[in-house]
Amino acid sequence: MSEGAPSRCARNNGVMAAAGQLAPPSKLPRDAQEIVYRPPDSVADPAGRAAEDRIAELEAENRTLRTEATRLRSLLDSAKDHAIITLGPDGRVKDCNEGARAILGYSSAEIIGRSGELLFPAEDRATGVFESEVQRAAQEGCAINERWHLRHDGSRFWASGTMLPLRDDDGRLEGFVNIFRDNTKIRAEEERRALLVAEMGHRIKNLLATVQAVAAQTLRRAGVPETVRKAFNDRLMALARSHDLLTRGGWHGAPLADLVRDAVSPYGGNNLLEVHGPPLRLAPEAVEMLNLALHELSTNAAKHGALSVPEGSVQVCWDLRRTESGTRLVEITWRERGGPPVTQPEHHGFGTRLLEHGLAQKLNGTVKLDFHPEGLECHICLPMMPGSTGSPQERDGRRQIPLPDGPLGECKGPTTSGR
Repeated sequence: MSEGAPSRCARNNGVMAAAGQLAPPSKLPRDAQEIVYRPPDSVADPAGRAAEDRIAELEAENRTLRTEATRLRSLLDSAKDHAIITLGPDGRVKDCNEGARAILGYSSAEIIGRSGELLFPAEDRATGVFESEVQRAAQEGCAINERWHLRHDGSRFWASGTMLPLRDDDGRLEGFVNIFRDNTKIRAEEERRALLVAEMGHRIKNLLATVQAVAAQTLRRAGVPETVRKAFNDRLMALARSHDLLTRGGWHGAPLADLVRDAVSPYGGNNLLEVHGPPLRLAPEAVEMLNLALHELSTNAAKHGALSVPEGSVQVCWDLRRTESGTRLVEITWRERGGPPVTQPEHHGFGTRLLEHGLAQKLNGTVKLDFHPEGLECHICLPMMPGSTGSPQERDGRRQIPLPDGPLGECKGPTTSGR
């Protein structure tokens, strides 16, 4: 090796140094020339400048993502009254917010990675409720969660919430998010109220039964004709049926369709009945009075009208409208066909007086009776009282039916049918 030529080791170390990988000083030969690495001049090296710019962009993007992640975490943890739990496609917990940890009593380490089924009581796990809820969320886009759940200590609470699917931009399922809150106090109050309503309904039925027994004995001893006693007893029974409907609905009212069917059922007319109209729940005050009116129409139809013959039929239809002043009205039509020919009665009985005067006085409604030869028609128009609602979720009225303006025409096609 010539004296002036650098050694191979020195050259290799020089290359390593030039590449930014400096060898330890103890490894360098004594005669090796020290080489100091300097970054390439960005002006003289466009590729290096582009790399530096890209690195700066990525660092800025990372800072933005970290800031956004921190903000979202703070947002989720601020919902302390709501449990927010993310699940993987397999139903295992991936993350949870502070509200979930507070409600459930689990730490993140204790719950992450475990199946969401651990929140369900044994009876629900045995019937696969959690799996059904996950499938429903994936297939329908939402699964309502209203049931008992378990805390870490084994105690139960009433969860009210929703499970939703999480999907990527291409629609592929990535997991689920389960959002709920502890509504145990509200649930307990609802159960207490339901118990009180059931007890009140039981007492009312007992009272009506007592009235019925006393009236039957009194009228019989007074020599009142059997037809009168039977009519009085039937009206008491109609009143009892209206109270049964109200009790089943928690005294928030009753569906008009159920009211119509209950009025006709004692006369075996449900097979001859057609019911048309939008979902409509009547206020309790309207239920009692309208039930008596429908009872009188059904009784008359069974004695003299369409329900007295096998080929007869009764159609009851209703619709909603709004007057120019904004008043909401329900218009009900009772129409009989196929029965004996109808003639105008010579005098008005209790049923007619109840229809024409009772509804007007009690409910501020109007009634028109048309005695067509082919069958009786009764047109009832009532204002929508407070507590009435025309929606499928009648009690809370979340889906209001749009009301047409002006008068109604003939009954439209069937919405529900009793045939």
